Amino acid sequence: MNRKQYEAMRKKLMDEAQALINEGKADEAQAKMDEVTALDARWDAIAQAEANFNALNKEPEFATAAIPVNDKTGGEPEKENVLDAWASEDYLKAWANTIQDKPLSAEETRVYQFVNEAYTHTTKNTGAVIPKSVASKIWELAGEMYPYFQDVQKTYVNGILSIVQEDASSDAAWYEEETKTEDGEETFKEFTLSGCELSRAITVSWKLKEMAMDDFIPYIQRKMAKKMGAAAGYGATHGKGAENKKKPEPTGVVTVLTKEEGTPQVIEYDKVPTFANITAARALIKSGYSAGLRIYANSSTIWNKIANIVDANKRPIFMQDPTSGGYRVLGMEVKEDDSMGEGEILISNAFAGYHANINKEMTMLPEDHIKDRKTDYCGYAIMDGNILTNKAHALLKPKSQTDTGAGNV
Repeated sequence: MNRKQYEAMRKKLMDEAQALINEGKADEAQAKMDEVTALDARWDAIAQAEANFNALNKEPEFATAAIPVNDKTGGEPEKENVLDAWASEDYLKAWANTIQDKPLSAEETRVYQFVNEAYTHTTKNTGAVIPKSVASKIWELAGEMYPYFQDVQKTYVNGILSIVQEDASSDAAWYEEETKTEDGEETFKEFTLSGCELSRAITVSWKLKEMAMDDFIPYIQRKMAKKMGAAAGYGATHGKGAENKKKPEPTGVVTVLTKEEGTPQVIEYDKVPTFANITAARALIKSGYSAGLRIYANSSTIWNKIANIVDANKRPIFMQDPTSGGYRVLGMEVKEDDSMGEGEILISNAFAGYHANINKEMTMLPEDHIKDRKTDYCGYAIMDGNILTNKAHALLKPKSQTDTGAGNV
Protein backbone atom coordinates (compact mmCIF):
# COMPACT_ATOMS: atom_id res chain seq x y z
CA MET A 1 0.00 0.00 0.00
CA ASN A 2 1.42 3.36 -1.02
CA ARG A 3 0.41 6.82 0.22
CA LYS A 4 -2.02 7.46 -2.64
CA GLN A 5 -3.83 4.18 -1.96
CA TYR A 6 -3.91 4.92 1.77
CA GLU A 7 -5.41 8.37 1.26
CA ALA A 8 -8.06 7.00 -1.13
CA MET A 9 -9.05 4.22 1.28
CA ARG A 10 -9.21 6.65 4.20
CA LYS A 11 -11.36 9.13 2.27
CA LYS A 12 -13.76 6.35 1.28
CA LEU A 13 -14.15 5.19 4.89
CA MET A 14 -14.63 8.74 6.17
CA ASP A 15 -17.29 9.43 3.51
CA GLU A 16 -19.12 6.26 4.51
CA ALA A 17 -18.92 7.21 8.20
CA GLN A 18 -20.29 10.68 7.46
CA ALA A 19 -23.18 9.20 5.48
CA LEU A 20 -24.05 6.88 8.40
CA ILE A 21 -23.96 9.80 10.83
CA ASN A 22 -26.31 11.73 8.55
CA GLU A 23 -28.67 8.77 8.62
CA GLY A 24 -28.53 8.62 12.43
CA LYS A 25 -26.76 5.25 12.51
CA ALA A 26 -24.34 5.97 15.33
CA ASP A 27 -23.13 2.42 15.95
CA GLU A 28 -22.45 1.74 12.28
CA ALA A 29 -20.66 5.12 11.99
CA GLN A 30 -18.47 4.27 14.99
CA ALA A 31 -17.53 0.95 13.35
CA LYS A 32 -16.40 2.79 10.23
CA MET A 33 -14.35 5.22 12.32
CA ASP A 34 -12.72 2.25 14.04
CA GLU A 35 -11.74 1.01 10.58
CA VAL A 36 -10.17 4.42 9.92
CA THR A 37 -8.19 4.15 13.15
CA ALA A 38 -6.94 0.68 12.19
CA LEU A 39 -6.03 1.91 8.70
CA ASP A 40 -4.08 4.83 10.19
CA ALA A 41 -2.14 2.47 12.45
CA ARG A 42 -1.34 0.22 9.51
CA TRP A 43 -0.10 3.16 7.44
CA ASP A 44 2.04 4.42 10.34
CA ALA A 45 3.74 1.02 10.48
CA ILE A 46 4.38 1.06 6.72
CA ALA A 47 5.75 4.62 6.85
CA GLN A 48 8.04 3.70 9.77
CA ALA A 49 9.34 0.65 7.92
CA GLU A 50 10.05 2.80 4.85
CA ALA A 51 11.87 5.35 7.01
CA ASN A 52 13.99 2.59 8.57
CA PHE A 53 14.85 1.24 5.12
CA ASN A 54 15.83 4.69 3.84
CA ALA A 55 18.04 5.17 6.90
CA LEU A 56 19.95 2.03 5.96
CA ASN A 57 20.04 2.68 2.23
CA LYS A 58 22.02 5.89 2.33
CA GLU A 59 25.43 7.32 1.52
CA PRO A 60 28.37 6.61 3.84
CA GLU A 61 28.08 8.67 7.00
CA PHE A 62 30.31 11.66 7.37
CA ALA A 63 30.45 14.24 10.09
CA THR A 64 27.95 17.03 9.47
CA ALA A 65 30.70 19.58 9.42
CA ALA A 66 30.46 22.65 7.26
CA ILE A 67 32.88 25.44 6.54
CA PRO A 68 32.41 28.89 5.02
CA VAL A 69 32.86 29.17 1.27
CA ASN A 70 33.50 32.54 -0.28
CA ASP A 71 30.30 34.05 -1.67
CA LYS A 72 31.02 35.76 -4.98
CA THR A 73 27.96 37.99 -4.56
CA GLY A 74 29.49 39.69 -1.57
CA GLY A 75 26.85 38.46 0.89
CA GLU A 76 27.22 36.10 3.85
CA PRO A 77 29.55 33.14 3.22
CA GLU A 78 27.73 29.94 2.32
CA LYS A 79 28.20 26.72 4.25
CA GLU A 80 29.79 23.80 2.37
CA ASN A 81 28.49 20.29 2.95
CA VAL A 82 31.22 17.65 3.37
CA LEU A 83 29.41 15.17 1.11
CA ASP A 84 29.40 17.74 -1.69
CA ALA A 85 33.08 18.44 -1.08
CA TRP A 86 33.88 14.70 -1.12
CA ALA A 87 32.25 14.41 -4.55
CA SER A 88 33.73 17.63 -5.94
CA GLU A 89 36.25 18.03 -8.73
CA ASP A 90 38.45 20.13 -6.39
CA TYR A 91 38.80 17.24 -3.94
CA LEU A 92 39.51 14.81 -6.77
CA LYS A 93 42.39 17.02 -7.95
CA ALA A 94 43.65 17.56 -4.40
CA TRP A 95 43.66 13.83 -3.69
CA ALA A 96 45.36 12.97 -7.00
CA ASN A 97 48.07 15.60 -6.46
CA THR A 98 48.64 14.31 -2.93
CA ILE A 99 49.20 10.68 -3.91
CA GLN A 100 51.41 11.79 -6.83
CA ASP A 101 53.47 14.02 -4.53
CA LYS A 102 52.55 17.15 -6.43
CA PRO A 103 51.95 20.58 -4.84
CA LEU A 104 48.42 21.63 -3.91
CA SER A 105 46.87 25.03 -4.48
CA ALA A 106 45.37 26.92 -1.55
CA GLU A 107 41.84 25.82 -2.49
CA GLU A 108 42.92 22.20 -2.94
CA THR A 109 44.62 22.26 0.45
CA ARG A 110 41.46 23.66 2.07
CA VAL A 111 39.06 21.10 0.60
CA TYR A 112 41.52 18.24 1.20
CA GLN A 113 41.80 19.08 4.90
CA PHE A 114 38.06 19.67 5.20
CA VAL A 115 37.04 16.26 3.85
CA ASN A 116 39.68 14.27 5.72
CA GLU A 117 39.12 16.04 9.05
CA ALA A 118 35.35 15.58 8.75
CA TYR A 119 35.57 11.85 8.04
CA THR A 120 34.86 9.96 11.26
CA HIS A 121 34.90 6.34 12.33
CA THR A 122 35.51 4.39 15.52
CA THR A 123 38.75 2.98 14.07
CA LYS A 124 41.56 5.51 13.76
CA ASN A 125 42.73 5.98 10.19
CA THR A 126 45.54 8.01 8.73
CA GLY A 127 44.81 7.40 5.05
CA ALA A 128 43.33 9.92 2.69
CA VAL A 129 39.65 9.47 1.88
CA ILE A 130 39.35 8.36 -1.75
CA PRO A 131 37.12 10.71 -3.78
CA LYS A 132 33.57 9.51 -4.32
CA SER A 133 33.92 9.08 -8.09
CA VAL A 134 37.17 7.13 -7.72
CA ALA A 135 35.84 4.86 -4.95
CA SER A 136 32.62 4.20 -6.90
CA LYS A 137 34.62 3.21 -9.97
CA ILE A 138 36.87 0.92 -7.93
CA TRP A 139 33.84 -0.94 -6.55
CA GLU A 140 32.27 -0.99 -10.02
CA LEU A 141 35.38 -2.58 -11.53
CA ALA A 142 35.63 -4.99 -8.60
CA GLY A 143 32.02 -5.99 -9.19
CA GLU A 144 32.73 -6.75 -12.83
CA MET A 145 35.45 -9.19 -11.77
CA TYR A 146 33.52 -10.55 -8.78
CA PRO A 147 29.83 -10.21 -9.70
CA TYR A 148 28.46 -11.97 -6.63
CA PHE A 149 29.74 -9.15 -4.44
CA GLN A 150 28.35 -6.65 -6.95
CA ASP A 151 24.87 -8.24 -6.83
CA VAL A 152 24.39 -8.49 -3.05
CA GLN A 153 22.33 -5.93 -1.16
CA LYS A 154 24.53 -3.23 0.39
CA THR A 155 24.08 -0.54 3.01
CA TYR A 156 26.52 2.13 4.19
CA VAL A 157 26.02 2.45 7.93
CA ASN A 158 28.75 3.43 10.36
CA GLY A 159 29.05 1.26 13.43
CA ILE A 160 27.15 -1.93 14.26
CA LEU A 161 24.14 -2.99 12.19
CA SER A 162 21.68 -5.68 13.35
CA ILE A 163 19.86 -7.67 10.65
CA VAL A 164 16.95 -10.10 11.02
CA GLN A 165 17.64 -13.45 9.37
CA GLU A 166 14.85 -15.81 8.31
CA ASP A 167 15.23 -19.13 10.11
CA ALA A 168 12.00 -21.09 9.54
CA SER A 169 8.44 -20.40 8.54
CA SER A 170 5.28 -22.47 8.92
CA ASP A 171 2.94 -22.94 6.00
CA ALA A 172 -0.25 -20.89 5.78
CA ALA A 173 -3.51 -22.85 5.62
CA TRP A 174 -7.22 -22.53 4.87
CA TYR A 175 -9.76 -23.53 7.52
CA GLU A 176 -13.37 -24.53 7.85
CA GLU A 177 -15.47 -21.75 9.37
CA GLU A 178 -15.89 -23.58 12.69
CA THR A 179 -12.24 -24.69 12.90
CA LYS A 180 -9.98 -22.85 15.31
CA THR A 181 -6.96 -21.23 13.63
CA GLU A 182 -3.66 -22.73 14.66
CA ASP A 183 -0.80 -20.53 15.75
CA GLY A 184 1.81 -20.11 13.04
CA GLU A 185 5.44 -20.76 13.74
CA GLU A 186 7.55 -17.92 12.39
CA THR A 187 11.07 -18.12 13.74
CA PHE A 188 13.85 -15.66 13.04
CA LYS A 189 17.45 -15.19 14.04
CA GLU A 190 19.33 -11.95 14.35
CA PHE A 191 22.92 -11.38 13.34
CA THR A 192 25.16 -8.36 13.74
CA LEU A 193 27.33 -6.81 11.06
CA SER A 194 30.10 -5.12 12.98
CA GLY A 195 33.03 -4.63 10.66
CA CYS A 196 35.99 -6.53 9.24
CA GLU A 197 39.09 -4.70 8.12
CA LEU A 198 39.85 -4.99 4.43
CA SER A 199 43.34 -3.81 3.54
CA ARG A 200 45.21 -4.36 0.28
CA ALA A 201 48.33 -2.71 -1.15
CA ILE A 202 49.56 -2.01 -4.67
CA THR A 203 53.04 -0.90 -5.67
CA VAL A 204 53.73 1.83 -8.22
CA SER A 205 57.09 2.90 -9.58
CA TRP A 206 58.04 6.56 -9.36
CA LYS A 207 58.11 6.74 -13.16
CA LEU A 208 54.44 5.81 -13.30
CA LYS A 209 53.64 8.49 -10.73
CA GLU A 210 54.72 11.05 -13.32
CA MET A 211 51.74 10.19 -15.52
CA ALA A 212 49.08 12.81 -16.11
CA MET A 213 46.27 12.74 -13.55
CA ASP A 214 43.72 11.59 -16.15
CA ASP A 215 45.88 8.52 -16.85
CA PHE A 216 47.11 7.88 -13.32
CA ILE A 217 43.70 7.71 -11.64
CA PRO A 218 42.29 4.99 -13.97
CA TYR A 219 45.52 3.03 -13.49
CA ILE A 220 45.16 3.16 -9.70
CA GLN A 221 41.46 2.25 -9.98
CA ARG A 222 42.15 -0.87 -12.02
CA LYS A 223 44.98 -2.06 -9.78
CA MET A 224 43.08 -1.41 -6.55
CA ALA A 225 39.84 -2.92 -7.89
CA LYS A 226 41.63 -6.18 -8.62
CA LYS A 227 43.07 -6.39 -5.09
CA MET A 228 40.09 -5.10 -3.11
CA GLY A 229 37.62 -6.93 -5.35
CA ALA A 230 39.32 -10.28 -4.79
CA ALA A 231 39.03 -9.87 -1.03
CA ALA A 232 35.45 -8.56 -1.11
CA GLY A 233 34.37 -11.30 -3.52
CA TYR A 234 35.96 -14.00 -1.38
CA GLY A 235 34.29 -12.59 1.72
CA ALA A 236 30.80 -12.69 0.19
CA THR A 237 31.12 -16.28 -1.05
CA HIS A 238 33.68 -18.07 1.14
CA GLY A 239 34.41 -15.77 4.10
CA LYS A 240 34.75 -17.73 7.34
CA GLY A 241 32.97 -15.19 9.55
CA ALA A 242 33.30 -15.90 13.26
CA GLU A 243 35.30 -19.07 12.57
CA ASN A 244 38.36 -16.99 11.71
CA LYS A 245 39.46 -15.87 15.16
CA LYS A 246 42.74 -14.24 14.11
CA LYS A 247 41.37 -12.03 11.36
CA PRO A 248 37.58 -11.44 11.26
CA GLU A 249 35.96 -11.96 7.86
CA PRO A 250 32.46 -11.58 6.44
CA THR A 251 30.39 -14.77 6.41
CA GLY A 252 30.23 -16.23 2.91
CA VAL A 253 27.15 -17.85 1.38
CA VAL A 254 29.03 -21.03 0.43
CA THR A 255 30.39 -21.29 3.97
CA VAL A 256 26.88 -21.10 5.43
CA LEU A 257 25.36 -23.64 3.04
CA THR A 258 28.12 -26.20 3.53
CA LYS A 259 28.10 -25.82 7.33
CA GLU A 260 24.31 -26.09 7.71
CA GLU A 261 23.22 -29.24 9.53
CA GLY A 262 22.36 -31.87 6.96
CA THR A 263 23.34 -29.45 4.15
CA PRO A 264 19.78 -29.35 2.72
CA GLN A 265 20.72 -26.64 0.18
CA VAL A 266 23.71 -28.54 -1.22
CA ILE A 267 23.64 -31.05 -4.08
CA GLU A 268 26.74 -33.20 -4.63
CA TYR A 269 27.56 -34.60 -8.04
CA ASP A 270 30.08 -37.00 -9.54
CA LYS A 271 32.78 -35.78 -11.90
CA VAL A 272 30.36 -33.86 -14.13
CA PRO A 273 27.00 -32.38 -13.03
CA THR A 274 23.95 -33.72 -14.85
CA PHE A 275 20.72 -32.10 -15.96
CA ALA A 276 19.02 -33.83 -13.02
CA ASN A 277 21.58 -32.29 -10.62
CA ILE A 278 20.85 -28.80 -11.95
CA THR A 279 17.07 -29.19 -11.72
CA ALA A 280 17.35 -30.71 -8.23
CA ALA A 281 19.38 -27.71 -7.07
CA ARG A 282 16.97 -25.29 -8.70
CA ALA A 283 14.09 -26.99 -6.87
CA LEU A 284 15.71 -26.12 -3.53
CA ILE A 285 15.13 -22.39 -4.05
CA LYS A 286 12.04 -21.05 -2.32
CA SER A 287 9.51 -19.69 -4.81
CA GLY A 288 9.65 -16.10 -3.59
CA TYR A 289 13.31 -15.81 -4.61
CA SER A 290 12.93 -17.06 -8.19
CA ALA A 291 12.85 -13.62 -9.80
CA GLY A 292 16.47 -12.67 -9.09
CA LEU A 293 18.21 -16.02 -9.53
CA ARG A 294 21.61 -16.22 -11.23
CA ILE A 295 24.29 -18.89 -11.53
CA TYR A 296 27.82 -18.12 -10.31
CA ALA A 297 30.91 -20.21 -11.09
CA ASN A 298 34.52 -19.70 -12.12
CA SER A 299 35.61 -19.81 -15.76
CA SER A 300 36.88 -23.40 -15.66
CA THR A 301 33.65 -24.71 -14.14
CA ILE A 302 31.48 -22.80 -16.61
CA TRP A 303 33.24 -24.02 -19.75
CA ASN A 304 34.30 -27.51 -18.66
CA LYS A 305 31.18 -28.50 -16.75
CA ILE A 306 28.11 -26.27 -17.13
CA ALA A 307 28.54 -25.75 -20.89
CA ASN A 308 28.54 -29.53 -21.43
CA ILE A 309 25.30 -30.33 -19.59
CA VAL A 310 22.54 -31.67 -21.83
CA ASP A 311 18.91 -32.54 -21.16
CA ALA A 312 17.21 -35.92 -21.66
CA ASN A 313 17.08 -35.28 -25.41
CA LYS A 314 20.82 -34.53 -25.58
CA ARG A 315 20.19 -30.82 -26.13
CA PRO A 316 22.56 -28.35 -24.40
CA ILE A 317 20.98 -26.20 -21.70
CA PHE A 318 23.81 -23.64 -21.80
CA MET A 319 22.35 -21.08 -24.18
CA GLN A 320 23.63 -17.72 -25.40
CA ASP A 321 21.47 -14.72 -24.54
CA PRO A 322 21.22 -12.60 -27.73
CA THR A 323 20.14 -9.51 -25.77
CA SER A 324 23.10 -9.34 -23.39
CA GLY A 325 25.73 -11.43 -25.15
CA GLY A 326 26.06 -13.61 -22.06
CA TYR A 327 24.76 -17.12 -21.36
CA ARG A 328 21.79 -18.61 -19.55
CA VAL A 329 20.85 -21.97 -18.05
CA LEU A 330 17.15 -22.70 -17.48
CA GLY A 331 16.51 -18.97 -17.88
CA MET A 332 19.10 -18.00 -15.24
CA GLU A 333 21.99 -15.73 -16.22
CA VAL A 334 25.41 -17.35 -15.79
CA LYS A 335 28.08 -15.09 -14.26
CA GLU A 336 31.81 -15.79 -14.15
CA ASP A 337 33.14 -15.23 -10.63
CA ASP A 338 36.69 -16.17 -9.64
CA SER A 339 35.81 -16.27 -5.95
CA MET A 340 34.01 -19.56 -6.59
CA GLY A 341 35.96 -22.78 -6.09
CA GLU A 342 36.70 -25.35 -8.77
CA GLY A 343 33.54 -27.31 -9.56
CA GLU A 344 31.29 -25.16 -7.38
CA ILE A 345 28.06 -23.95 -8.99
CA LEU A 346 26.07 -21.47 -6.92
CA ILE A 347 22.44 -20.76 -7.80
CA SER A 348 21.53 -17.66 -5.83
CA ASN A 349 19.32 -14.61 -5.50
CA ALA A 350 22.21 -12.51 -4.20
CA PHE A 351 20.26 -9.29 -3.59
CA ALA A 352 17.43 -10.89 -1.61
CA GLY A 353 19.58 -13.50 0.10
CA TYR A 354 22.72 -11.68 1.26
CA HIS A 355 23.38 -8.38 3.03
CA ALA A 356 26.69 -6.50 3.10
CA ASN A 357 27.35 -3.36 5.11
CA ILE A 358 30.24 -1.02 4.32
CA ASN A 359 31.00 0.58 7.69
CA LYS A 360 33.81 2.74 6.42
CA GLU A 361 34.40 3.89 2.86
CA MET A 362 37.71 3.29 1.18
CA THR A 363 40.79 5.30 2.11
CA MET A 364 44.31 5.13 0.70
CA LEU A 365 47.64 5.68 2.40
CA PRO A 366 50.87 6.04 0.36
CA GLU A 367 54.26 4.86 1.63
CA ASP A 368 57.45 5.75 -0.28
CA HIS A 369 60.45 3.42 -0.61
CA ILE A 370 63.32 5.70 -1.54
CA LYS A 371 65.95 3.07 -2.38
CA ASP A 372 63.61 1.13 -4.63
CA ARG A 373 62.03 4.30 -6.06
CA LYS A 374 58.58 2.85 -5.54
CA THR A 375 55.45 3.79 -3.61
CA ASP A 376 53.03 1.42 -1.91
CA TYR A 377 49.40 2.54 -1.92
CA CYS A 378 47.46 0.79 0.81
CA GLY A 379 43.69 0.71 0.32
CA TYR A 380 41.63 0.29 3.47
CA ALA A 381 37.93 -0.20 4.15
CA ILE A 382 35.73 -1.77 6.83
CA MET A 383 32.83 -4.00 5.86
CA ASP A 384 30.91 -7.09 6.89
CA GLY A 385 28.29 -9.38 5.40
CA ASN A 386 26.09 -12.37 6.09
CA ILE A 387 23.42 -14.51 4.48
CA LEU A 388 19.79 -13.40 4.99
CA THR A 389 18.11 -16.71 4.24
CA ASN A 390 19.40 -20.10 3.13
CA LYS A 391 16.32 -20.66 0.97
CA ALA A 392 17.49 -18.09 -1.61
CA HIS A 393 20.53 -20.20 -2.49
CA ALA A 394 21.53 -23.68 -3.65
CA LEU A 395 25.01 -25.07 -4.21
CA LEU A 396 26.25 -27.85 -6.45
CA LYS A 397 29.70 -29.23 -5.71
CA PRO A 398 31.75 -32.35 -6.45
CA LYS A 399 31.42 -35.20 -3.97
CA SER A 400 33.91 -35.30 -1.11
CA GLN A 401 35.09 -31.78 -1.94
CA THR A 402 36.11 -29.50 0.90
CA ASP A 403 35.94 -25.69 0.70
CA THR A 404 37.85 -24.71 -2.45
CA GLY A 405 37.05 -21.02 -2.58
CA ALA A 406 39.46 -18.35 -3.67
CA GLY A 407 41.21 -18.71 -0.34
CA ASN A 408 41.88 -16.24 2.44
CA VAL A 409 43.15 -13.54 0.09
